[in-house]
Amino acid sequence: MPDVQEEWLAELAAEGLVGGFDRHWVAFLRWLEPGAPPEVIVAGTLARAAIDRGHLCLDLGRPLLPPALAARCGGLAADCRPGLENSALVSNGRGPARTPLVLDRNRLYLFRYWQYETRLAEEILARAGAASEEQGEAGRAALAELTAAAGINLAPDQERAVLTALARKLAVISGGPGTGKTTIVFFILALLQKMAAKAGRPPLRIMLLAPTGKAAARLSQAVQGLEAMTIHRALGFQSRTPTTFRHDRHNPLPVDLVVVDEASMVDVALMSKLLAAVPEAARLVLLGDKDQLASVEAGSILGDICLAAAEPPLAACVIQLQQGFRFDAGHGIGALTRSINAGDADAVLALLAAGGREASISLAAPDDLLRDQGFRELVLAGFHDFLMAVSPAEALARLGRFRLLCAHRRGWQGVAQLNRFCEQTLAAAGLLRPHGEWYQGRPLLITANDYSLRLFNGDLGVIWEEPDGQLRACFLDDAGQFRTLAPGRLPAHETAFAMTIHKSQGSEFERVAVILPWEVSPVLTRELLYTAVSRAREEVRIFGREEVIRQAVATRVERISGLADRLRPEPDGSR
Repeated sequence: MPDVQEEWLAELAAEGLVGGFDRHWVAFLRWLEPGAPPEVIVAGTLARAAIDRGHLCLDLGRPLLPPALAARCGGLAADCRPGLENSALVSNGRGPARTPLVLDRNRLYLFRYWQYETRLAEEILARAGAASEEQGEAGRAALAELTAAAGINLAPDQERAVLTALARKLAVISGGPGTGKTTIVFFILALLQKMAAKAGRPPLRIMLLAPTGKAAARLSQAVQGLEAMTIHRALGFQSRTPTTFRHDRHNPLPVDLVVVDEASMVDVALMSKLLAAVPEAARLVLLGDKDQLASVEAGSILGDICLAAAEPPLAACVIQLQQGFRFDAGHGIGALTRSINAGDADAVLALLAAGGREASISLAAPDDLLRDQGFRELVLAGFHDFLMAVSPAEALARLGRFRLLCAHRRGWQGVAQLNRFCEQTLAAAGLLRPHGEWYQGRPLLITANDYSLRLFNGDLGVIWEEPDGQLRACFLDDAGQFRTLAPGRLPAHETAFAMTIHKSQGSEFERVAVILPWEVSPVLTRELLYTAVSRAREEVRIFGREEVIRQAVATRVERISGLADRLRPEPDGSR
């Protein structure tokens, strides 16, 4: 590649459009096709870098580069399709050739992610088009008997969700906090078992799954009698081949029903592998909240499915729960989450300014916040009961009462700074003695999976001193079992008085304090703010400026993919 093209790649790196690894990717592409046009190399590099930002592909319907950057790069070809169509690096993905790049419709993919997306779409459509024999009045009557026996009246959309899981091989149920998703799971399981028994069939083999250990533990607690587990654990993680699981299309899971909670957190690679491992005859139920943050890795599967649900066959499989039972939709947290999702910044700010028991706002500069007596008192009150616990089990139970949630990991309003602040504040009050890395009462958040220790990203624990004076790390696993281990054996972890909003997904707390950056930030989006607010069951307090909140409410997360289009019928009725 001529030096001028190296300069273009340096410009892309300076703008943050590509990362350090991409130089190796560029070298690989140039090795495969030494004479590839510069626009092909740049487009291929941007397609790879897009994965790091959560996209599945590069949308060629948009300018390849921002105008100013394109001008600095010597007018790099605005339309790169001709070069891509004639490049040996690119195919349509469907022939025998395995090229690193795939051009499909007007999107450029890495081959692996094109394969994930197309296979996932095929699995979803096949399941969406498969109806069960158990539907109609018999199922409705059986559900009526169950609800009457339980003394519960289901809302119309809840009833429709349960009956959809009975009538279809695929049911996708999206709803915010307090819309009764756990109640729906209970009745889905009970109804399907009842109908199986009535038909003389053996009890269903059921798997309850979630993307994180914390979410799996919550699901186990909510659905008594069945153990939920992480998706990785269910598929059979293999340390020697971490991207290939024991269960796949050729060795499917031994199940009749799979329920996946917190489905919005599942990335395209993992969901593709999961659906391949679920037998064709089995039912699949996906639960989640399409409005919260998508997976950290590439894809926004739940959102894409809901986006494509206006037309058959998905229209018969997707239920969006509207009625909330935890909050009053007219005020407090309920009204706040609705206003955030509606993009109504004026309503959001009015609700926060009005204060009240459930939601309020505090305006403070970053340096003022850490000197603010009210903020100190909030931290002391929030963690007092946790630190006064007399056993690790009691401490873990109380750890869910309060949390600081941050948009950023670093900086004045970041997790690292606020965890240090909490340690200092609680120590000054005599509630904590933070000497060294390990100390009694240190809350822990696991940030990497360790299958040998059965600890997973998102698990919460606490350091506790045993009667012999030894400090131990204590956890409740995804089966609800209490266990301890030496702190030195822990996988990657961090202190958890404060945590990022991303890491809080799959968790709920009685009260949360949301710490927003002082300046407008690219990470601040409507989905981020909604996720933070919806972690609270009783009270949320937001620390931030009005301008920052307005910007967050106005900014939507965009994940570029072709999944929604693949799930919709073409104008001629085909796909």
